[in-house]
Amino acid sequence: MKRLAPLTLILFVLPSAALATGGSNDETERLNRADMTLARRTAVQRRDLFAGWRLSRSGLPKESDFPCVFDPDLSAFVLTGKYQTVFSHGTTGAQLVSGVGVFRNVRDAAGDFSASARPGLLPCLKSAILAGIRQAHLRSRITTSRMSRTPRVGAQSVSYRVVATTYPTKTLPSFKMYADFLAFRQGRSQATLMFTAARAPVQGQLALARLVQSRMK
Repeated sequence: MKRLAPLTLILFVLPSAALATGGSNDETERLNRADMTLARRTAVQRRDLFAGWRLSRSGLPKESDFPCVFDPDLSAFVLTGKYQTVFSHGTTGAQLVSGVGVFRNVRDAAGDFSASARPGLLPCLKSAILAGIRQAHLRSRITTSRMSRTPRVGAQSVSYRVVATTYPTKTLPSFKMYADFLAFRQGRSQATLMFTAARAPVQGQLALARLVQSRMK
């Protein structure tokens, strides 16, 4: 099972499901200290967020065994740094995952992004959302799923939104679960931001993405 590549570094905490793109076509890893430090400094930090958010995890991205048939060949691209941060909101229960990947050069970063930012990822996102909700012993169905090239962030960007209508019990009203995924490249770095929240999308997504983009090289 494939490890989480920079663009497809999507960790759903609903409460705990993860998505990988499956296969053996990973980027080639030649991690070095300087680019690992760059990735760590670029990822979302607690100081970037409003009150109520707390850091749940930081460090190297976790691997996943969640199956996905979308498997672009990324083996020609060399990854030299990577880092992940995970946050949760104490009041709303929202989750935020940020991931940064640094490549050996701009050509590799751009090529990897172009190969990964495809509609084929969307079915995997939907499956991961439903799997996470099932882990919470809830019934749900996907009511919205789309990919877009907006908002524009950095030199390349893509966004995905998946909305699942969730049914707690027969006596409680249904609610919507929102999952927003923003991925963008600047220079030889890629960043991903994944927001999940119930009833309403997480606010301030674009501003946070542009803040992260300002640190990318």
